[in-house]
Amino acid sequence: MPPTANPTSHAHAPTPVWAVLLFTFLNSIGSAVLYTGLFFIAETVYGFGAGELFGIALVYGLTYIPGARFIGPLLRRIEQAASPRTVLAWVMLAAAALCWLPTLADGSAPEDRPGAARGAWALWVVIAVYAPLSGAMWPMVEAFLAGGRSERQLRAATGKFNVCWAGAIVATMPLIGPLIKAGPLLSLQLLSGVHVVAAAVLLATFRPRPGRHVHMHVHPHPPVYRQLLDLLRVLLPTAFLFISVLSPYLPGALRGIGLPVQWATSIASAWLAARVATFLIMERWHGWHGRWSTVAFGAALLLGSFAAVVVVPVVADGRLALAAIILALAGFGVGVGVIYCAALYYAMEVGSAEVDAGGTHETLIGLGYTAGPLCGMASIWIVESGTLPIANYEPLMAAIVCGVGLLLGGWGLSRALKVRNGRGATAATQTQPQHAQDGIGH
Repeated sequence: MPPTANPTSHAHAPTPVWAVLLFTFLNSIGSAVLYTGLFFIAETVYGFGAGELFGIALVYGLTYIPGARFIGPLLRRIEQAASPRTVLAWVMLAAAALCWLPTLADGSAPEDRPGAARGAWALWVVIAVYAPLSGAMWPMVEAFLAGGRSERQLRAATGKFNVCWAGAIVATMPLIGPLIKAGPLLSLQLLSGVHVVAAAVLLATFRPRPGRHVHMHVHPHPPVYRQLLDLLRVLLPTAFLFISVLSPYLPGALRGIGLPVQWATSIASAWLAARVATFLIMERWHGWHGRWSTVAFGAALLLGSFAAVVVVPVVADGRLALAAIILALAGFGVGVGVIYCAALYYAMEVGSAEVDAGGTHETLIGLGYTAGPLCGMASIWIVESGTLPIANYEPLMAAIVCGVGLLLGGWGLSRALKVRNGRGATAATQTQPQHAQDGIGH
């Protein structure tokens, strides 16, 4: 048999899953510090208010999108000069250097300046540069993960990937509060070292390029996957819209019910822990594949739990408020987990394991990162303009975000139903895919 007939020949063999997972774990520490934990750092160290926190989130979203959108075309343009592995290594080193900017800015400022004025500009620069680096990195990582794998192999690898990156964030978040207390910028300084280690892991274990995708040559995907992907390409940015409102909102809300920062970061990670549990279940149980009810369940939890998290501090206080927030955060994490896991799997299986498939996935995430802060800032503007009393801020924000979520969800559903009733009508009458009934295990 000619060598070209073997899709897993050495030239196109996949990078080992364990190597991708180790690299993913290390870089997800960066996601914890420079997104989820960043808002606690900005509020506690620099004294940022709600408007500035939403501003940081907006800058992150606006700059994340071009990194994710253009990494595929960039890699093709420089294909002869640099491999994806080389580009990833440079991204790691740039991120490592960037983490020291707030420390350098703080050290060069006069000692008599207030903390919020000593190098706060550097935090904005870090976000504006780190976000596109992150946006470019994840499509490449996802391509290395999925390349050369399909069907059960791809499902298993994707499940482990989700658990790995989400678990790293859960493990890191409770440490950020104590690190802020020990040294305001210590978490950023330590993150620099993590990125250097990640670069070493990358160069030592990754193949120069992702493996060749094989799904259409052996196992064509069921048509229902395309319908669900069309819906999830709307629900995915919607989920991150909710996340990008919740993340800047939580530091102030938890402080408002009396939680110190060293405890607040742990409580805020409740939804992250629930997301990991959801990823674990969806990785082991494959009955959710090809099912509309799974996506509907995730969307309903996302909407209801978000509204509860935002409104609870207004209607309750003390231990009751804390318990209700934890429960609502857990439900939110399950909803996000269902939508994210399904969106990534269908994107990789239907869209193939190329960098552009991951780039589309991450671009959609960036759109959500951008739209969410705009909703939060609109809420602030309405109450600060006197249109509504400031006491209505939380219910107003919940109404705006949930309203936008419902509109987007309805639009996504109509897109999917058009596919189902149009070019997918024949497919809808076919037997459900076999792997939707595989049950537990790989």
